[in-house]
Amino acid sequence: MKNKIISRIVFGIFIGIDIGLLMSIMLSYLSGNKIYQPAPDRFLQLFSNEITAMIASVFIWASIGTLFSVTSLIFTHTEFSISKMTVLHCIINYIFFVPLAVLAGWYSFDVIDLVSFTVIYIFVYFIVWIVFMLINKRYISEINAKLNK
Repeated sequence: MKNKIISRIVFGIFIGIDIGLLMSIMLSYLSGNKIYQPAPDRFLQLFSNEITAMIASVFIWASIGTLFSVTSLIFTHTEFSISKMTVLHCIINYIFFVPLAVLAGWYSFDVIDLVSFTVIYIFVYFIVWIVFMLINKRYISEINAKLNK
């Protein structure tokens, strides 16, 4: 189990950085400013220079990737129902993701932003959950087809 957790942490770090970097490039491009911004202005203003802000962004992205990668181990507890695993995964990720999103400057720590964040989080979580359920349903059907041969 220890090796599984360590491999999830390493995987999460790299995936988090990759996704964070790609998202920041995409959002910088879509903003039309023709400059790269690793994070929103309110985050960048916390630092004396852009390099320090970029390093902080990388640590936040790595933390987010690690969070989602490690918490996916919840789905390996076969004594839980899929509903219980999903709710537990969603809540744990939400609890730890909110501070990271606020720290990254994506949202401020006020009621309106937290409600907005929560709605978006639940919507995205639901979409991702549906996609993974469909993928797993197809995978199970393929396994059953092979077993029935």
